[in-house]
Amino acid sequence: MTISSKKNSNFSPIKSIGIIKLDLNENPLGASPLAIAAGQKALLNCHRYPDSHGLSLKKSLATHLNILPENITLGNGSESLLELIVNNTLGPLNSAVIPNFCFTGISKILKKANIKIKIAKNSLSHISALSLLEAIEPTTKIIFIVNPNNPTGNYMNKLELLYLLKHISKNILVVIDEAYAEYVETNDYPNSIQLLRQYSNLIILKTFSKLYGLAGLRLGYAISGSKIASLLNASSLPFRINAVALAAAEASLEDQEHINLVRSLNRQGHSQLSKGLQNLGLETLPSYTNFLCIDLKSPSWPIYQQLLLSGISVRPLLDYGLCNFLRVSIGTLKQNQCFLSILEKILVKSSLQLR
Repeated sequence: MTISSKKNSNFSPIKSIGIIKLDLNENPLGASPLAIAAGQKALLNCHRYPDSHGLSLKKSLATHLNILPENITLGNGSESLLELIVNNTLGPLNSAVIPNFCFTGISKILKKANIKIKIAKNSLSHISALSLLEAIEPTTKIIFIVNPNNPTGNYMNKLELLYLLKHISKNILVVIDEAYAEYVETNDYPNSIQLLRQYSNLIILKTFSKLYGLAGLRLGYAISGSKIASLLNASSLPFRINAVALAAAEASLEDQEHINLVRSLNRQGHSQLSKGLQNLGLETLPSYTNFLCIDLKSPSWPIYQQLLLSGISVRPLLDYGLCNFLRVSIGTLKQNQCFLSILEKILVKSSLQLR
């Protein structure tokens, strides 16, 4: 395998066979057996178009989340929903606020739509409501938050989110991407769906890619008030979600045993990686997700390259301006140990100071 030495900030995932992939925050256990069986069954009718509105899945989600099916908009992953929101709620004179160190897909979608972006300055370990409020301009129409945040792993707590919602105009939309919310196990993480009943300017994005292990099927959903949901659903293309994805997603909601297994493995892996990295003298940002953000205290690109040459793909964060950091997904216990062992050898070889 040939690896370029050029520090290319335009990161592209590795697809090589045999690579231990710890770069895209995927579920190492994969999808629920029930989801796989449902998807296989759906293939028997693949000559038929899927339900254009995904009504059966919407009803299951509504029951699962205690909302109405009319509050749900389905999409091909969260990115397609972000694009749908931007294209149907913003005009050329509007601007958007996003935190720094925030999922780069949001800024790419905004730039594609020629929307002015104002960056709210935050620390690596905290998303501040005040920083978002201070970034608001007269043209601001929308605020984006990734909660928990990617790539840092921290989150905006309940009090911060409430403060933000109470102090902004109801004419400003607040979009919260909760791709990793199902991994959070703290008491002060906000229940945004409950807040939706009070704040009609709130849009919540969720996905089946992470906890449910359906990343390859590309299925996410937005939860919003009836007015916004009607707009988004009316603007969505028909047959946008394939039949296999619809069937697998609905079945995955029913497999609580698999969900518990995924969370348990993630909990063990989080502890394993945190302790292992600490033993190597490395610091990680506080994370409540299925990944860790590692501070190498020196440029991360050479370490990333050597890991890749050793068969492990992690995520360099140059495009976030975090040149000394790597993001590593929590894999199986065996994958985590392999990563730690190889990283230790690389650090010793690189003469980085070990504790």
